Amino acid sequence: MWKHRYGVKAVQTMAAAALMAACWMSGTVAGAQHFGLPLMKSKVTLQRKLPAVMQLPGTSVKISVRSRGGPEYLAQDFESMLSAELLRDDPRLRIENSGADSLVECQITEFDHPAPTVTVRPGIQTGRTPPPDVAYTRVTGTMRVSFQVLNRSGETLGQDDILAQYDQEFDTSGNAVSSGLLGGMKNSFKRMTGGAKSENMNPPTDAELRNDLMTDAVRQIARQLVTTRETIEVLLAKGKGMDGGVKDAEAGLWSRALEAWETAPALPRPVDDAYRLYDIGVAYEAMGYAANDVQIAMRFLDQASINYGKAIDSDPAEKYFLEPQKRIETALAHYEKLQEEAKRHPVSRSGSGR
Repeated sequence: MWKHRYGVKAVQTMAAAALMAACWMSGTVAGAQHFGLPLMKSKVTLQRKLPAVMQLPGTSVKISVRSRGGPEYLAQDFESMLSAELLRDDPRLRIENSGADSLVECQITEFDHPAPTVTVRPGIQTGRTPPPDVAYTRVTGTMRVSFQVLNRSGETLGQDDILAQYDQEFDTSGNAVSSGLLGGMKNSFKRMTGGAKSENMNPPTDAELRNDLMTDAVRQIARQLVTTRETIEVLLAKGKGMDGGVKDAEAGLWSRALEAWETAPALPRPVDDAYRLYDIGVAYEAMGYAANDVQIAMRFLDQASINYGKAIDSDPAEKYFLEPQKRIETALAHYEKLQEEAKRHPVSRSGSGR
């Protein structure tokens, strides 16, 4: 009777409008690949502590940076950023231009930020009328840096090559669309609450992109030279029996949250259950960062990676799952370097927790 009273076309129009309104109120952007579970989320913070891989001798360090490409001021800016990062993470250190206990030599071997590319793709259809095409702007950039650490006598203590990359796509409204449903919800929420000027909301300028690449490269180097501590904001999925675990997670009770999510029955639809698997991954990641033993930390991080991978397999359209997977790979690679360095120099690392 309801359909006959209003007509099929009117019903479809109202249904489409209701769907769009519900998605907007719940923070879902039009760029999301689906409107599955969940439409609610919670934000928590993880405290990540990564021990230094290479031990800087003494308390004074000299930093030297050269560049084979990019603007002339690139090397100078990189040196300033690296100096500030090392001093922030280890207050015992001081920068000396001569007679320093250690020398950090960096060479920027590549700096590339091509012009953004624009592609046009069909929008998401919510009714019978074909949606208008949407233009997407993709911004990319790459920075490669090689560095080595020497002591006062000129002996090489360690060396490595660093790769920093930026690859993000934005729609015509300035929303980052490379993050899927959870990431899209985060971006839309910022825009709705007046956060449209957030650095993550719009395509970066050349200066912002250069700063992002340098910041990434500097942090990668700092993680190897000093013990670093980072606060990471992550999203948790809520709904369909997962709220109990979320409450425990918000209180920092990660083992209880893990038990709640692991013992909860799998949801019938894989695209829904993907978010439970994702939450399990977050719990393991948090427990890995809290572990004091390297082996235990790596075991928890391995489990986090496995569950993030399962979430990706269950819902490949949710691109936000890729971000934590990359974050875990970074941490695991760091611990592997830590183990390799310990094998080369089997001495006490009691000072690594500074």
